[in-house]
Amino acid sequence: MQVLGIDIGGANIKAATADGESRSVPFAIWKSPERLVGILQELRLPQHGVPDLVALTMTAELADCFQTRAEGVEFIIRAVTEVYPGIPVRIWLTSGEFAEPEDAIDLAELAAAANWHALATWAGRAVPVGPALLIDIGSTTTDIIPLIDGVPMPAGLTDLQRLQSAELVYTGARRTPVCAMVQRVPLPLPNDVSTSRMIPVAAELFATALDVHLLVGDIQENADDTDTADGRPALRSAARNRLAHQICCDSTDLTENQLLAIARFVSESQVQQIAAALREQLAAVRRHVSAAAQSEVHVILSGSGGWLAEKALAVLNDRGIASVTDLSSMFIRNVSACAPAFAVARLAAERCMDDLLPLSTLLQTPEETP
Repeated sequence: MQVLGIDIGGANIKAATADGESRSVPFAIWKSPERLVGILQELRLPQHGVPDLVALTMTAELADCFQTRAEGVEFIIRAVTEVYPGIPVRIWLTSGEFAEPEDAIDLAELAAAANWHALATWAGRAVPVGPALLIDIGSTTTDIIPLIDGVPMPAGLTDLQRLQSAELVYTGARRTPVCAMVQRVPLPLPNDVSTSRMIPVAAELFATALDVHLLVGDIQENADDTDTADGRPALRSAARNRLAHQICCDSTDLTENQLLAIARFVSESQVQQIAAALREQLAAVRRHVSAAAQSEVHVILSGSGGWLAEKALAVLNDRGIASVTDLSSMFIRNVSACAPAFAVARLAAERCMDDLLPLSTLLQTPEETP
């Protein structure tokens, strides 16, 4: 039996089978939502045959091509059921259960932005006893989810509630605009890098976290990747120009050392932002346990920006962290970059098997069942 999990975000679609095949494709749904069906048809997972069950989760309902989140939830569900006619489709809810398409449309508030909850519900089994934190950093956002005895214990379920509690931090490894990360950057003097002056950044989408991390060396160059602020390749030469634009210059106006100093400052500022949220969540998860209980906290890392979490943890240097486990190290295949899709596929494989059985089998009495 083949179970396919799909996580439809505003900028990327991620898919994974319950046995670990995975794929991520960029798709800016707000630009052309009418292309969603075609993009889903091109996923080609599983590699052999078609799925017997599709498990869906999403965050794209907040894209500004939809007037309301409920409209977005319905649009996404309708697109998936169109692509997989005759195949059971189940949608994860933040209530911790799957729903059929029509029910999920009626319960749009629970179906919206539920991918983090599916991931936490599944990954929590890695720490079945005691307090833990799941840190999932993707291209756009950071999710920090408290777990107690393997069960998610979030302070909120909606994005608004989670922003308020710092369980959702709107910063990621690639898409976050530099002007949303810092308001000023240090500009070293050309002939004296030890002396710098603070320069306000332009409130414009000139450069993103991708450019910062390309220059610092935490993300590798990729000439085929043009999902950047200016549509030019994800190369350091292009990243220098994009970052220079952030202070109304181009790369001919600034030295490489000056631009590297700016990139390091922005990178460190982002790490500090994540570290502050982690500090808050470590305190919160410890409040869930009594003084007599084990107070050491286990940490699970996930997502394409997991290395940012490692840097933030290093800044905290919290001696009460018992262990740090990268989700990608737990499996033969690296599913970490598509973790919510994989999680929802695994949960569906465990909870929705009756959807895969013929009606005649379900109607058999115990004596009739072979």
